[in-house]
Amino acid sequence: MNLIFRLIRVVILSLLRPRLHPLDPSTLHFRAWPLDIDINVHMTNSRYFALMDLGRTELIMRNGIAKQMLKRKWQPVVSGSTMRFKRAIKPFQKFALETQALYWDEKGFYLEQRFVAKGKTLALGVVKAVFVGPDGIVAPEVICRMVGADETSPSMPDWLSGWPDMETAIEARLAI
Repeated sequence: MNLIFRLIRVVILSLLRPRLHPLDPSTLHFRAWPLDIDINVHMTNSRYFALMDLGRTELIMRNGIAKQMLKRKWQPVVSGSTMRFKRAIKPFQKFALETQALYWDEKGFYLEQRFVAKGKTLALGVVKAVFVGPDGIVAPEVICRMVGADETSPSMPDWLSGWPDMETAIEARLAI
């Protein structure tokens, strides 16, 4: 993993920071280092997704899901993602990554991951994450129950209402 030192830092800090409710946001602070930068002298697109992995890692460690995941041999898997870039992250710029669960359906959790600096959103990613166990996909309600959270999902945000249609269209396309 090309972010091994950042991963180690996230894991250690996650163990030291207070526990989160599954719907609470988690925030990580970063700086764009030279190895994060592309030939356009801003953070390369792939680095956003790699840092989002770290944001999700921190969230599941702090809300108790990681403990259940390890005990039951579940694996977290991204089943879909979308990203919108608004402002470039420049070399050595400090920024925060805010990760928060928005809602869940019968198969997965929908998470918002926002890159922020000086109160401005630089990029926004939305990820559908599922947990896969030895018997297949683990229902989010089961996971919520195990970490002591309400099993009822919040309503899907209006601005995300097109996601299920997009997933259905892509599934149909994959079948070709």
